[in-house]
Parts: sequence; C-alpha cells; structure tokens
Amino acid sequence: MKNSETYYRNFESIDYDKKSILFIAGAGMDHRLVRSLKLPDADFNKPLIIDLPGHGDSKGTSSNTIESYSKFLIECLESYDLNELSLCGHSMGGLIALEMAMQKNFSVQSIILVNSIYPTRVAEPLLAKAKASNGGAADFIIKYGLYKRLLGIKNAFSDEDDLVMLDDLEACNSYQLDLNAIKDLEIPISIILGSKDKLVDLKAVESFANTVPCKTLTVEEAGHFLFFEQPNELSKLIAQLA
Repeated sequence: MKNSETYYRNFESIDYDKKSILFIAGAGMDHRLVRSLKLPDADFNKPLIIDLPGHGDSKGTSSNTIESYSKFLIECLESYDLNELSLCGHSMGGLIALEMAMQKNFSVQSIILVNSIYPTRVAEPLLAKAKASNGGAADFIIKYGLYKRLLGIKNAFSDEDDLVMLDDLEACNSYQLDLNAIKDLEIPISIILGSKDKLVDLKAVESFANTVPCKTLTVEEAGHFLFFEQPNELSKLIAQLA
C-alpha cells in the first residue's frame, strides 16, 4: 500500500541488490531521525523510513497502540519486494519493530533496538506533560534524554501540542509482548544504548537479555538520542549488525 497520504523517505532509490534497513522513529518523532546517518553506499540502500500517521509529513491520525503502527508499516511495505530487510527502531520504534517481527505475513532479517527495550514504561510526570498539551512532553524528554546540550534537537519532534506524543506514550505503556515468542523466532537482535541514557530501564534490558539471545552494545558519551548525539558511531554499529 502506497498513497499520497503517507511520507516515504529514500524509497525511490532502492537498489534490490543492496541491504535495506527500515528505521522506525521514537515517540513524537519522524523521518528527521535519520538525517545524520551514513550507511556504506556499496552495501546498503539509503536509510528507509516511513512517517507514522499524524507524524512528520504523513497525514492521518496517530494511534495509541503499537499493534496499529506495526500493521500500518507492514501494509506500507507491501508494494516493495524487500526480501532482506532489517528493522532498526529508536525508543518506541523498537517496540514497533518487535511487533512487526511477530507477524506471520512479514519476514525480518534482523532487529536493532536503539535506546529501546521491552517493556517501556513511561513515567507519570512525562504523561502529565503530554496530557497538558503545551509542548512540555518533548522538552521533558530532551531534558532527561540528552547527555549534552544539542541545538535543534526539538526540530526532530513532529507536533509541539503533544497530542501525537500522548498517543505514542500510551502505546508504549500499554504494549504487551511475549518474550518467549520473540525468542522462538530466532531472529538476530541487537540492543544499542547510550552510556548516559536515563530513559531506558537497565533492569528491563537485563531481563530482556536473560530471555532473548541478543547482543548489547553501549556508546559512550551519549544519552537517549544516539541518532543525533553520536550519528557516526551509530552508523558504523548499525552497518556491522544489519
């Protein structure tokens, strides 16, 4: 399914002889997530990303379930014969990647979770900021997510009134996943974290890794926004893992 209501980035230049990675943005974010990524041209297509409904340049209404976003992306990909597709999700996007991999009608080569883990439980103060609908949720995530000040980071968020953000945060909070079912898929899974990330629960990472075989890597001097804080190092790691 491809339509004018949905924004696709870099799909027009797909070379089916190269590896493809679909990137999935975190809560309230969009295609600008990948603007600083540089994958090796010889082996990879340019970073593929689709704006979720109500995010970035996609029309429609955001959802408050991970399952709905997963279904949307799978339908968007039906027009493309991407047999060797890896998924790379940032924060909420990692949950969507895991849910997509669970679908019987969808084939995934590998999954990379960046600043992401299951379960993702959203702190009540952040939910309160989103419910206030005054732009405070993005500010909250930036304040606690960034390790060092980074100009322009708020431009990566889609909607300053927090309506989209609230849906996304509620989707994270309510999502339920059977880790044993993920384990049984036998798909290579990697987790990339920032050493200073205050928004990812390290106990959840440990619990996940105790059930699901996976690689866990840490990038130093970075918080919750590896795509912006350490894009070169992240690009290298993703290319190695995909």
